[in-house]
Amino acid sequence: MFNLKAWLITPRDPLIFRNGKPFTAAPGSRAETLPMPFPSTLSGAVRTKAWTDVATGKFDTRCVNNPYNVAGPILVELDAAGRIIDWFFSAPADAVFFETSSKSKARANLFDLKPMPAIENVFLDSGDMTICGFKNNHKEKAFRSPPAFWNCDSMLEWLYKPVSKLSIELKTVGIRNLPVQYRTHVAMDNQRQSALDGALFQTTGIEFDYAAPPETDEKNTRRFGLVIFSDLDIHGGGLGFLGGERRLVDWEPLESETPLRACPQDLREAIESSGFCRLILATPAYFGGSNLPTKALAKYGVEIIAMINNRFQTVSGWDYDKKRPKPTKRLVPAGSVVFLKLNGDQEMRKQFIDEVWGKNIGDDLTSDGYGLALLGTWDGVLRPMNMEDAHDQ
Repeated sequence: MFNLKAWLITPRDPLIFRNGKPFTAAPGSRAETLPMPFPSTLSGAVRTKAWTDVATGKFDTRCVNNPYNVAGPILVELDAAGRIIDWFFSAPADAVFFETSSKSKARANLFDLKPMPAIENVFLDSGDMTICGFKNNHKEKAFRSPPAFWNCDSMLEWLYKPVSKLSIELKTVGIRNLPVQYRTHVAMDNQRQSALDGALFQTTGIEFDYAAPPETDEKNTRRFGLVIFSDLDIHGGGLGFLGGERRLVDWEPLESETPLRACPQDLREAIESSGFCRLILATPAYFGGSNLPTKALAKYGVEIIAMINNRFQTVSGWDYDKKRPKPTKRLVPAGSVVFLKLNGDQEMRKQFIDEVWGKNIGDDLTSDGYGLALLGTWDGVLRPMNMEDAHDQ
């Protein structure tokens, strides 16, 4: 999917991506936002731009069932001129940060999770998979605000070689979730020119252009945007609306090179030779009721050894063709990691890498951008936890 046309979306206002919680007319109601939009939100915006007549401004409903492909979104950081200076990916779930002995807010210890041998008297819901754990038992507390998005260099390093590091400077790894702006609204009585009783509510929006808090020791002002990939023609970009309340964004074709467009050669060779790998989701994915990519990867002859993922997400939407809500589906969140054994020969492994790296995988919703996949190394060794030599840093 990285070989599709890329578009840079630069928000002009904080954007609202509703999280599905009820938002009623009750006093004090708050419309909350997701920390990142679902791929289908961007897919809908792309199709609206592509299938709206430039001259009349009307959407061509005949295009609703036309085929299309979308990948992303990917978070990017921009300089003052609006050029991309870094790319950010959801933090991989097999990387866990713990507090240092100094309780520093700027540094943390980073440890990796790996599949472990079967443990006596420990039973799993999925009997053919294994549990994941650390190399050592840790006494420290988990770090409360780890980077939610990793920069491109840190992500590439983790794909190549996921190793533990002590007292790592967090700002070199990535960023937290983008800050949220709160806006208070009130409904007005036009005749009296005063506020209606009880008609007070709040909306929250993601700030893509903000001043970083002093305690993060970051640059004073940072700008962010989103990159989306699509095979649709959106008429050269320009102004558009995105998210709730029709907030304004700029669309422009991206001419700069996209990182991770192809699997790096040395990473490819490591996976082909070992016959094992990690699959990391860059966007949420839908794997049916099992939440495992069993069906999506069936033709490659792979074996799922273990999976690390956070709490599932739910997505729905409105079906403009059938004029009714779409069925709610459970998603495996971005950053989830699947440990795989590649059972095929060398040619099948090459095919697997070519057809999975940078592509959308899943049982459904792939054309909307869900399931964008990256690959990382894994030696296939089940690593036991050392319970005796507890780490106390």
